[in-house]
Amino acid sequence: HAAATCHISMIGDSFVEAREVPIHDKFHVRLEELAADELPRLKITTSAFGIENTGQVRQLPFYDEYVRLLHPKLLVLVFVYNDFADNAAPPRRASRGGNPTQLLEPTVGRRSDGKLELFLPQALLPSSSRTQPSIPPVRRHRLQGWAARAMEAAVNRSWLVFWLSEKKEALFPPDREPKLIREVDALRRQPDHAALPRIRATVITAFALEQFQQRADRDGVKLVILASHTLTIYGAGLFERLSEIAASLDIPVIDQADYILRQGARLGDARWPHDHHWNPAGHRWAAEALLEYIEEHPAICDG
Repeated sequence: HAAATCHISMIGDSFVEAREVPIHDKFHVRLEELAADELPRLKITTSAFGIENTGQVRQLPFYDEYVRLLHPKLLVLVFVYNDFADNAAPPRRASRGGNPTQLLEPTVGRRSDGKLELFLPQALLPSSSRTQPSIPPVRRHRLQGWAARAMEAAVNRSWLVFWLSEKKEALFPPDREPKLIREVDALRRQPDHAALPRIRATVITAFALEQFQQRADRDGVKLVILASHTLTIYGAGLFERLSEIAASLDIPVIDQADYILRQGARLGDARWPHDHHWNPAGHRWAAEALLEYIEEHPAICDG
């Protein structure tokens, strides 16, 4: 049982989902194997929960519905380069043809007093609290939303389409934040979306991390962030932004990029040639960086 071991849970997006590698190469499995050899007395076990295109806001149900039941000693949030944008759930969902006021996942908004608040989807609320949506579905951009969903389905079902889509992104890296800003501005010009909240992605990210911290403190779980090498390799000060937020919340950050460079390797060696996800080496380095942290903080398990 997880409670009888030093259980470690990982939460993240497609880097944790890791469809690009077989199960035995996934970093949480590698961590278990490494720990069994080097730290057998700790009896480390692991679990991982990840879904693509989710930031920390939409990953909160992973903890509430699954991870907390496992009573982990350590919770690892895997943070990647696009998480800041993915935490801005309403505009990203709306840009794909959905209504930002009728999301199927948690989102963040401002209350009348200006403070941020986590809004849970109807499916996660008690039946007595559910309400019928009062705003009709968005009619505009329905074709655009259908095309996006069709493309996503094709990518999920065809390795050829998946490879072509990833190669296109590798050759022409998307300018994600400006594109997001343009999408939000376009939405605000529509009558139904005029009140879309103006909240910076960094502010939403800080709020989501604070939500995780509160849950971890409540349940006696140690919380750390594994910053993937993508935060450094794609530049734009992403790692520095995350570090500032984490420091303000007193959440340790494990820098995978720093670990890779200390091994004498290149950051690009952690990813596939035409896919930014971790290859087997990237997963191994993620596991080794986590193991190094555990070795330096044995009280996480001993406590």
